Amino acid sequence: MASPFLAFPYFALVALFYRQSDGFIKKCDNLYEYWKTLPVLILSILCFLVGAGLRGRDRGYTALGLLFGAIGDYLIGRSNDGLIVGAIFFGIGHIFYLVITIVAASFYVIIGWYALLPLILHHTIASILLISYSVLLATCFILSGSLYVYGVMKNFQNNLLRFVGFIFFYASDSALIMYHVGYKFPFAEIIILLTYFVAQYLIVWGTCKTHRLAIISKKMK
Repeated sequence: MASPFLAFPYFALVALFYRQSDGFIKKCDNLYEYWKTLPVLILSILCFLVGAGLRGRDRGYTALGLLFGAIGDYLIGRSNDGLIVGAIFFGIGHIFYLVITIVAASFYVIIGWYALLPLILHHTIASILLISYSVLLATCFILSGSLYVYGVMKNFQNNLLRFVGFIFFYASDSALIMYHVGYKFPFAEIIILLTYFVAQYLIVWGTCKTHRLAIISKKMK
């Protein structure tokens, strides 16, 4: 099954969540977190069960990346203090995405320790967890961008899908952090969640297309 066929159940669940929450408006009930988590969780299950064009390690890693993302999203929505714990699970999910991508590129990550040192000293554990997650997300973003710019032409569309996916992921997380620290802006919940749902799907789609192309190339040899 090609990944575009997963778009219908996935975005149907996103639309259902939008309707049930009256426009992604957070509510103080147990159903909000479940509706919020359901689209990515179902996408994870479908990727694992039907493959969506993926096989072997890539199939399992993609499903696990989505699963940990769904768990992280549930924990963030579950309580006001869920951002740190949720970031841990999102970080694990990005590690699985990174393992899929890292075979195609090399990377260097530089952290401004002097700028971050005061924050680390006052909020050590929370700061280290968030910094680690930020490094993982930034690494995925840089790698996907490098593959898009410098990758081979036959993977151009696949790399573009994955790169745009991580752009949306970066935008979603940036908006979430801004909103979490008290910077209010119009349609915050809609922006945060729509960019997040689109990001997850584009990353999966790009990975599926890359995997299928690799299988075709092997058969032609």
